[in-house]
Amino acid sequence: MDPRQLKYFVEVSNERHFTRAARRLNVVQSGSLTSIKTPEEQSGALLFLRTTRRVMLTPVGRAFLAEARRAVAAAADARRVVAEMQELRRGRLSIGSIQGLAPCLTCRSCVTAFHNAFPDIQIRLVAGDTASLIQGV
Repeated sequence: MDPRQLKYFVEVSNERHFTRAARRLNVVQSGSLTSIKTPEEQSGALLFLRTTRRVMLTPVGRAFLAEARRAVAAAADARRVVAEMQELRRGRLSIGSIQGLAPCLTCRSCVTAFHNAFPDIQIRLVAGDTASLIQGV
């Protein structure tokens, strides 16, 4: 099952109606219906009881819904982390210097200013010999 199918499943579960769920997801109803049938076919389990008026979760569907919601949330978190790293809002910065020069190169006001501008970026100061610093790159 792909993330799109899980998202459709969650939305249909929330709306209890294929057309309303499709409208909320900006897709055609046949697309959301196909996305629901695929997980049912793959698992061999009926996730919804369908009537002409609405859709109801089966016991298996309710159990699957809890996991699908977690998976959809995890996918959203993963996209957010990637976006934050691309926008330099999150990550790690290592500053290396040769042993004796470390105090000179780690200007406290520069590090503080950087940290204030980018609070979710971890700053690591490393002192070492040339070979170990190159190896750390």
